[in-house]
Amino acid sequence: MPKVWIYLLALLCALGLAVSVAVFALRPFESEPSTSSYTLRDWHGKLALFAPGETGAGDQPVEVYEVYTHLLPESDVLSLQAGIPLESQEQLQRLLEDFGL
Repeated sequence: MPKVWIYLLALLCALGLAVSVAVFALRPFESEPSTSSYTLRDWHGKLALFAPGETGAGDQPVEVYEVYTHLLPESDVLSLQAGIPLESQEQLQRLLEDFGL
């Protein structure tokens, strides 16, 4: 009789595992459009943080950092001229550390 319970328990575990795998495999991936809240850009030769929607040449930055962009590598300068969209505060902190702040 104890072997029957062991087999029944193993069967229930296998069934639970199969259902879990099926639910995760068949569930459609949720793809949210990537909306950045802030943008890190070059502003008058310095590193600056811009609020959402602030993309024009006359826009004022939220914060200007004491990092001169002409001292950065060329690839970073080109990225900053195009604007680096930020997804989180952690990403902003990581980039500021990379740029020497």
